[in-house]
Amino acid sequence: MKRLSGLLFAGVLAAGAAFGHAPVISDGGIVEAAGFAAGRPVSAGNIVAIFGSNLATQLTVTDTVTLSTTLGNVSVTFNGVNAALQFVSPGQINAQIPWDVLPPGQNGTVNAVVTSAGASSAPAAVTINQFGPGVYQANNHAFAINAQDPNSVRFASFAAPVNTFGTGCDQTPLPASCVYKAFPAQTGDVLLVYAGGLGPLDNQVQTGQLPAAGVIEMTTTIPTVPVNNVPADVLYSGMSSFVGVYQINIRVPPGVTGGALPFQVQVGGITTTPNTNIAVQ
Repeated sequence: MKRLSGLLFAGVLAAGAAFGHAPVISDGGIVEAAGFAAGRPVSAGNIVAIFGSNLATQLTVTDTVTLSTTLGNVSVTFNGVNAALQFVSPGQINAQIPWDVLPPGQNGTVNAVVTSAGASSAPAAVTINQFGPGVYQANNHAFAINAQDPNSVRFASFAAPVNTFGTGCDQTPLPASCVYKAFPAQTGDVLLVYAGGLGPLDNQVQTGQLPAAGVIEMTTTIPTVPVNNVPADVLYSGMSSFVGVYQINIRVPPGVTGGALPFQVQVGGITTTPNTNIAVQ
């Protein structure tokens, strides 16, 4: 099964019919949607991927910025509280865990239920932590977008080796063979990194919604971001322009170079998996 981010880079999933069967959530099938790391806690407000069977009759992707609690005749609840939905499909749903699923500051285990075409799944237990960090990535390359000078060739590119996401990505204009532009970052570059599970905000946003216009939603805990084990300067940690997705702005630290440098986020005593990387030259 191809796992879908349902976010910055949409994939395609076969949408086979699932008529006449109750939805089933796979054992251990609720994971953070950034890195799909199994066996790790997730947090309130986080986007999670729910894997299973008969979860929906077809692939349906939201077409609004504010996420709805019903999509394609499918709904998801966590302890009876409605989740916001990015997309639904027979084998995977991407949903935002409600911010208020547990009282503030409390960790615990809740039950998730998928209801599709009037039939409900058996409850699936999921551990909710204050923090459940993950880094959005494609083929192990972090969604780390270079915010260097717009006149630089690196501007708006992934901090990854050239041609990571297609061929001809070092040409201007970009040919159709280049899916996403990628260039290694340089020391001192500012990168915008998309992450999940960074915890509470100083101005709480509502489930399924973006912050109000002009309101900056900062995390109450600033994460540590090591690049090849060297901490980067964190310039910003808060909500991004995508529902349920955080953004960390960092400055690439000195003394790190390589085409696949381990890139991690640490917050609340939890560190993201070591298999996500960026490139620095």
